[in-house]
Amino acid sequence: MKILIGVFCVVIFMDWYHYKIPNTCIVAGAVWGLVMTYVSYSADGLVRTCVAAAAIFLVLYPIYLLGALGAGDVKLFMMVGCYRCRMGTFGLLHYLLVAMTIAAVIAILKMVLYAQSRERLFYLVRYLRKVVLTGAVDTYQTDSTQKRCVVRLSIPAFISLLLMCAGVYA
Repeated sequence: MKILIGVFCVVIFMDWYHYKIPNTCIVAGAVWGLVMTYVSYSADGLVRTCVAAAAIFLVLYPIYLLGALGAGDVKLFMMVGCYRCRMGTFGLLHYLLVAMTIAAVIAILKMVLYAQSRERLFYLVRYLRKVVLTGAVDTYQTDSTQKRCVVRLSIPAFISLLLMCAGVYA
């Protein structure tokens, strides 16, 4: 997990300053996770880990297609999926749920503090209403110039990892 924490430190720095998660960090973290899995758990563990990463992709990719999640965020969570054998399947699920819950709390705090974020909430409500009433799923519009509305998922993902490593949850 130390390697994963190190990769996350670089990812957070890059995400914070450049709003981009470098593929080199993702690939390095994923390869190291897969190598550790193969060495510790053989080919069976490697296959299960690859299935976990693929499942994360299949769940998050439609959210990315809607524009509500960045490609780097999807790849970041897939990279964490490469450590499934270290975390366990339920540990990985807990990790993902805690990370998304932390992200939701940050989003709510931003909505309370910033008018721009409240406007985004109203847009979300109108968007969901349209989807429910018409069944039409359009691209979820985002405005990258409104920095106060952005929740960088690398930070909640890192906090969730630290909480897991500290034994707060299994």
